[in-house]
Amino acid sequence: MKKFSKVLATAALALSLGACSMTASPEDDAKNKSDLTLKEVFTNSQKADSELSSVHMDMELTQITHDEAAEEGTMNMSTTSSTNLVMDPMTMYQTSSVNMTMDELEGSELPLAQVEMYLTEQEIYMKDNIQNEWTTVPNEMADLLKDAALQESSLPENQLKQLEPYLDDFTFKQDDDNFILQLSLEEEKADQLLKEGMALMGDELHSSLQGAMEEISLSKMDLKMWIDKESFHTVKMDITQKIEMTQDGEKVKVDQTMKSGFSKFNEIVSIEVPAEVTESAVEMESPFGQ
Repeated sequence: MKKFSKVLATAALALSLGACSMTASPEDDAKNKSDLTLKEVFTNSQKADSELSSVHMDMELTQITHDEAAEEGTMNMSTTSSTNLVMDPMTMYQTSSVNMTMDELEGSELPLAQVEMYLTEQEIYMKDNIQNEWTTVPNEMADLLKDAALQESSLPENQLKQLEPYLDDFTFKQDDDNFILQLSLEEEKADQLLKEGMALMGDELHSSLQGAMEEISLSKMDLKMWIDKESFHTVKMDITQKIEMTQDGEKVKVDQTMKSGFSKFNEIVSIEVPAEVTESAVEMESPFGQ
């Protein structure tokens, strides 16, 4: 079952992305009402996100994997991350933790994995709570991680562009502070959105997952996003999705929920890698061999 983890995480990242003239229906207690249309909110939000110089992101991802053929049965995985991003030059600092259990195996809970990472245009530095030492990532892994980070850094803008063809399918509401956009897609439309998300990935990431992604389908996707009325930045996003995958004749179903929060827009001036990290880091052994 572990072989699906990389593909499924990327699938989440790819999505982690008449109605045009309607105005937002206010919540019952909303007092600060706007007359902007959904199309106008999309346009203003795309512009705001395209001018973003830095942002902070918090994410919670839960993933339940059902594999009837596997002895371990259902796998439950939860991931949390906190990320600072600066767009130019591209730099990132992230802390994350992953917890995993297998329902059918007694004592199957794996140790909590915690990872700290700095990403720059030149190097990627990582430290986990098992090895407890800073390492630099080999080139073949660095390209994949950088593509994933670039995809993540442009998530709000890319998702708005990707979602624009589906404006007729949105519900559009507002409260005092935010525009609230909701979208629910099933079967063909949901799967089409997944494939479009794949097209936005970097070349290295897209190439490495191309074969596996052809075996993935998205049967249902629900998205809810909150866009600030003043700044037009996306401040919160919830995504739930049902994924099906077949590989080597093995069928797997995955239920995913991802909750993301965005803050500190344009407030992070720079991200510096501490000297103690650069001076102590050793090169990580390549998982792909020599």
